[in-house]
Amino acid sequence: MDRHHALHRDHRTQKSCRPHGHQQHRAGSSRGVEASGAAPDEGRHRQATCGVHRIELRCAPHVSIETSTAATQALTVDAASTVGAGEEFARLAPTALEVGPNVRDEVDTDSAQFRALVDSIAMHGVLQALSAIRDGQDIVVLDGQQRALAAIEAGAETVPVVIRTVSGSAKAREIDRLSQQVVANDRRIDLTAGQRTKAVAAMLDLGVSVTKISKAVQMDREQVKTATAAGRSQTALDALDSGQFDLEQASIIATFDADGDEEAVNTLLESRYNFRYTAQRLLGDRAEKKARTTAGALYAERGFTVLDTEPAYRGEYFRAEDLVTIDGGTEVTAEFINAAPTHWAVWLTTAEQITITATGDVITDEQIDYATENDADAEAEKEYYHYNDVTFADVWVPEYFTYDAEAAGTAPNAVLAAALSIPDDDESNDPEAAARARAREKAAAAAELAHKERQRAERRRTVALNKASAAATIVRKEWLAKFLTRKTLPKGAAKWITDTLVDEPALLTQNQAPQYLAELLSVTVPAATGHDGGYPGVADRTARGALAAVIDKASDTRAQVLLLAQILAAYEARMSGKGNDSWRRTAWGNLDNFLGFLDEHGHTLMPVEQAAAGTLTPDQAHTAITEDGGTD
Repeated sequence: MDRHHALHRDHRTQKSCRPHGHQQHRAGSSRGVEASGAAPDEGRHRQATCGVHRIELRCAPHVSIETSTAATQALTVDAASTVGAGEEFARLAPTALEVGPNVRDEVDTDSAQFRALVDSIAMHGVLQALSAIRDGQDIVVLDGQQRALAAIEAGAETVPVVIRTVSGSAKAREIDRLSQQVVANDRRIDLTAGQRTKAVAAMLDLGVSVTKISKAVQMDREQVKTATAAGRSQTALDALDSGQFDLEQASIIATFDADGDEEAVNTLLESRYNFRYTAQRLLGDRAEKKARTTAGALYAERGFTVLDTEPAYRGEYFRAEDLVTIDGGTEVTAEFINAAPTHWAVWLTTAEQITITATGDVITDEQIDYATENDADAEAEKEYYHYNDVTFADVWVPEYFTYDAEAAGTAPNAVLAAALSIPDDDESNDPEAAARARAREKAAAAAELAHKERQRAERRRTVALNKASAAATIVRKEWLAKFLTRKTLPKGAAKWITDTLVDEPALLTQNQAPQYLAELLSVTVPAATGHDGGYPGVADRTARGALAAVIDKASDTRAQVLLLAQILAAYEARMSGKGNDSWRRTAWGNLDNFLGFLDEHGHTLMPVEQAAAGTLTPDQAHTAITEDGGTD
């Protein structure tokens, strides 16, 4: 069926120019319900030059359409429902109406907008009344042509119509028609994205299911879920209405707004161009803060003051490691601190802890024979542990501080005491020499303390860059997954593929690349079972088996994209499969080739990724992260 409807009227004779065999839709038997009047009368609707105003549908021969004339349709008019002088309201069968000439001279009934209008009318009916005039026995629609056509396709029995009586010359009526149709179409104001989202959230609050809302307002189910959060935050709604943020971004803003995290909200509002990365970093910080609070509760119950920020170097707090006990001058141990927790504050940091899986005993990184990784049958060197026999886990490690060292039963150790001391001119017969000696001692002690602080700063830098890398990895994988949905290779990719495989022919066989490829392509890989389920290489083979079906169905051009996907997945496995420290491996793995390709094709590299590519040093990346609002 040709869905381009021609609507026309003969202005010379005021008669229908109905050619032989003219056919007109009649309403189906299904009853129409109210439809959204907000749907605009737009699309493509061609008006013939002869100007007949009846709805004429050009149909394929196999389509059966009943014929009738508007004159034979009984007009059901509610005489009490007058809407203005010379106006009346009626509910009429849409097939009883004639559509007059319209400035919108085309309606594309195949368009997504028109199909959505049909679906809306099928569910709700026509909510906004059509505007028409009475011309003898005919009711001629002047505003609402799309609603009339959509109502017929939706099978609506009746539609609301406001009917006006017109007078004056034909020229005056034509001028009035043209001006009103232009104004009616130009002055329709859609809901803002924020208003629509707020309405969805309100329906959810009233207990309407996501499925029903999705069908009622013609919004994707996932979008309805996303609107739940965004619709409850005015800040998020304002951001959405600004046109600079989409619904998903607004929902993330709303998440932080609900927590009262004004700083995070402001950071997101100022991060429009790097929003996804900034949001992921803030979400990571938020999760860490909650986990730290949970871990800190155990210390608070025992009487410790739990700190929410690490005390500054040379601040008001003394570190336990810089103190000794007053009685005996011995090292301040955890047992000593636990005996009087009210005198101590604790700051919790995360650290990787390695334990022997069978016993739980803690060991160091240097005690693992890494040559046994992925080789279950290998024997570890003497006094070393097999890689498969240890467990890596992040744990909360306490660092203890006291505000009042004396009250805690402690005093500065020799180094700290020397750094804090004031030279005593009366300690020798040569006050100046004594002063110089004490000054040298103090300088040496201060240098040692500064060295320890530099070590702590290095640890803080490592933590910050690892966190930034974790956030960047999530965003990068999301970008890769979307990028690899394409059907053809991007410009320059074929040469890049060739160069890469010539340079690294073994790239695709390393670092569990097939598993990463399956993840990026959203291919479900069944769990490996059986006696060899846990052996090295089995997971890769299982992934390759799952990918084979995808490759078999691919066209030649799509298969080329899949080859590109294999290379990118192999690089991603190399970059993120060994942890979050790719920023320190700048001279290894050709990551500059991988990240340079991503940058060239639209992925914005974050500072931590630029460090991995070698275009920034780790210190420069850390500075960029902290200046951009990242945690230190």
